Order: sequence, then structure tokens, then C-alpha cells
Amino acid sequence: MHFKLIKIFLVLLFGLILAGCRSNFNDNSKKVTIDGREFHLEVAKTDQEREKGLMDRTTLAGDSGMLFLFGQKSIQNFWMKNTLIPLQIIFIDECRIVDIQEMAVEKDPLNPVNRYTSKLPVDKAIELYSGSVPNDLRQTIQELCN
Repeated sequence: MHFKLIKIFLVLLFGLILAGCRSNFNDNSKKVTIDGREFHLEVAKTDQEREKGLMDRTTLAGDSGMLFLFGQKSIQNFWMKNTLIPLQIIFIDECRIVDIQEMAVEKDPLNPVNRYTSKLPVDKAIELYSGSVPNDLRQTIQELCN
């Protein structure tokens, strides 16, 4: 009887360990610190996730945003198609902020006219609520360094 209880305990423990490992691999969020503030970011790493971005949202918490991962460095272009809240785009080269721009809600969100282009090739970008950090901020985001 005692051996059977130990066996059940080990099976349950192994299951919990596997469940914990699985959740780490499927984690689609990242916590970063920018200008001394902590932000909780959704991660967009597929073409579909990057294309959707923060479209159709009517609110965004002040400590929330989205991290776009591109895989390789290139000039990146963003627009505000069907984006209903003003945003701030932070362009990142590896883990260093290289440019920040404010992105206003378009008069016609379904047909945006403005484009927001990185000044340098970047491999990441973060969208936050407009005005979340100073536009002239240049720092390393330690949580994004390999």
C-alpha cells in the first residue's frame, strides 16, 4: 500500500513538472522594464500575429503593449489600420532602443494614410499606449538581450 501511494505521488509530481515546462514553451507574453516602468507585453512572432497587432482594441492598459519579433534586422513599417487607440512605437535593434514615434488614430482607421518607419534596421518593435515613455529615450531593454 505504501509503495502504491509513492507511485501515485511520483506520477502526479511528474505530471506537474511536465505541465510547468509546457507552459514555459507556450508563453506568449514578456515582461520588460523601460524607463524604470514595468510593462507586460503580448508577443507577436508570426506573420499573422504581427499583421493583426493591436487592431480592433478600444482600450489598452497603461502597463500593457505588444512586442513584435521579426527574426532578422530590416527597415520596418507600421500603420494604424483599424487601430482605435493612440500608440507609441519603439523600434529596437537587438535590445537597444533606436527610435520612438507617436502613432495617432487615423481619421479613417480602415484606410490609414500615415506610415511609421524605423530609421535603422531593427529586429524588434514594441507598441505601447501613446506617451508611455519619453520619445527621446535611448536605453537597453535588458530583458530583450540574448
